[in-house]
Amino acid sequence: MNRRDALMRVAALAGATMSLPVLADTLEASAARRALTGKPLFLTADQDATVAELADTIIPTTNTPGAKAAKVNEVIDIILKDCYKPDDQQRFLDGLTQTNKLSQEAYGKAFVQLDPTQRIEIVKKLQADAKQQLAQMNPGKGATKVENAQADLQMPDAKKRYTPFFTILKDLTLTGYFTSEIGCTQALEYVAVPGRYDGCVPLKPGQKAWAI
Repeated sequence: MNRRDALMRVAALAGATMSLPVLADTLEASAARRALTGKPLFLTADQDATVAELADTIIPTTNTPGAKAAKVNEVIDIILKDCYKPDDQQRFLDGLTQTNKLSQEAYGKAFVQLDPTQRIEIVKKLQADAKQQLAQMNPGKGATKVENAQADLQMPDAKKRYTPFFTILKDLTLTGYFTSEIGCTQALEYVAVPGRYDGCVPLKPGQKAWAI
């Protein structure tokens, strides 16, 4: 799978509203520009570095290369620029600011300066915050319909339905990684030219999942 195809798949999963031919040209142009300049297109250099380390905390290097090696931050930068609405873009940027704020409060350093253990603690905090935000938008099953309706009325319209920062980050990280060459060929089982289609193939113990 080439980088253009990978970007298209990530963009489709991100819910891009642009027509596919136009989107393909836009993404291809952005990817070429980023590759030529070596600089982020939407994010600042500091934000791009933070995204790279956040993604690598979510998918670290183990027996296979992690998200940083797969250049997932580049995919995230391009997808944010070309596929996300301004409100979602701003929410992502605010999330990066909050990440560094949490890092400074807890350890007196920016996220990129933390050691791996400290980064994991910050990511756990971001994940917990995202879970809490989603719970506020979707009240518990134990609440009555009246209680759910009252909770919905009390919440500002802007906060009723949106995707938290960490959820966006995690979704883009996972999709960007598993559509990259490293993710497809090293983290997953990959067959460049598959044969017949088998809808259900049992995995042997310890076997990697198949790349799609």
